[in-house]
Amino acid sequence: MSLLALAAAKGAPSPQRVASRRVDFAGPGHGTWLAQVESVVLGRDASRSFKQWSIAIARPRSLGGGLAYRSPGTDTLLDRVERAHGANLWFPNQEAQLIGVGRFLPGVRRQLLVRVYQSGADCGSVTIALLGLRGRGGSVGRLVSVENVCSLDVKILRSAQGDALLLSGPYYAENAPQCCPTRAHAEARLRYRSGHWIERPRLFQLVLPKVQ
Repeated sequence: MSLLALAAAKGAPSPQRVASRRVDFAGPGHGTWLAQVESVVLGRDASRSFKQWSIAIARPRSLGGGLAYRSPGTDTLLDRVERAHGANLWFPNQEAQLIGVGRFLPGVRRQLLVRVYQSGADCGSVTIALLGLRGRGGSVGRLVSVENVCSLDVKILRSAQGDALLLSGPYYAENAPQCCPTRAHAEARLRYRSGHWIERPRLFQLVLPKVQ
């Protein structure tokens, strides 16, 4: 059964599974957690369908099962899509992707890399986020995220010292209009070293959650 269907209200539209992945958040040999991306159609106009996208992660049976993460829900990574007043339109437009799994922090734990794009009447924004275990509990949360207007892509750089992220997209200096990026193509690397997330060069907006 769909993870998100478990939490859906009775009579709500049925979600469609878009992607799924098993993640060993606690490290090899400690059970895998099921991550899923799903979407549900909220409405249509003559040429488009408007969907609510969601990300959900379930605990292994060895930890009691049940949902450990859901957005929208326990995290605001994805907004709730709402109908525009007096129009057959829903905003924001959304898309969510499971990019890959890596070991970005010291130790054996693994983290899940996701990408979310949301837009309204403009070019929108992209959030790249690392999801992982928080503390010693059975909950999953956002460990760090990077945001950029219009576009942002990511690749995982593998390393025995810990994986890193290669971020690429348009760079906007402060007060630069969305139509005209300061640099159309820019790259930065994000890695965790000595207890800190380090982005070099500092081109895209780094967001550190208050609760790790």
